[in-house]
Amino acid sequence: MARKAFERGVTGTAARAMLAAGVLLCAAVTARAADLTGRVGELTMQRCAACHSADGNSTVGTYPRLAGQYPEYLYKQLTQFKGGPGVPPLRHSEIMQAMVKDLSPDEMKALAAFYAAQTPAPGSASNAALVDAGKLVYTHGGANGAPACISCHRSTGGGIEPDFPRITGQHEEYVQTQLHAWKSGARGGKGKLMSMIAPLLSDDEIVAVSAYVASLKQ
Repeated sequence: MARKAFERGVTGTAARAMLAAGVLLCAAVTARAADLTGRVGELTMQRCAACHSADGNSTVGTYPRLAGQYPEYLYKQLTQFKGGPGVPPLRHSEIMQAMVKDLSPDEMKALAAFYAAQTPAPGSASNAALVDAGKLVYTHGGANGAPACISCHRSTGGGIEPDFPRITGQHEEYVQTQLHAWKSGARGGKGKLMSMIAPLLSDDEIVAVSAYVASLKQ
């Protein structure tokens, strides 16, 4: 009986220790989450908002709209700008590389989640006369064999999570810049889908399809 009582005592002590450890772990996780939330608020307002606006709805054509984008896609882009030990950045931008150089993976994931949760504002094409021509490229492909954009980015530009981004209402200037970067090889690389598609688009088709993308509504 004494042995059983002893065992019950030991079991009770272990249970209390485990409970205390669990409480401490929960407290640590909660504190870490609070710190990360505060850090994201600081980053978005003091670092990201200058180009992408506070809610990710950039008003400057040079900088992409981030609101409503897939979080996995945003995180992937941040890691490609950052690179790592022995891994050179896959995307090149002096501005973005300066912005992400001190960010941890958790901070980048939290930033991606923040912008993904924002409500995207509607876009518009600055050159409405090109929209019809751009729609033809988007839905049927280019004259030189470029496949239709609708295949991966869907009819309203919603894309396919996580690899094909949402492009609904994206700035036409930004879309043009990225298509030319893929076409020239400044972005992407051997075997990358867009690196194979963009060279098949003429400069006029790039201008037109960028206007159509900017006009898309979802």
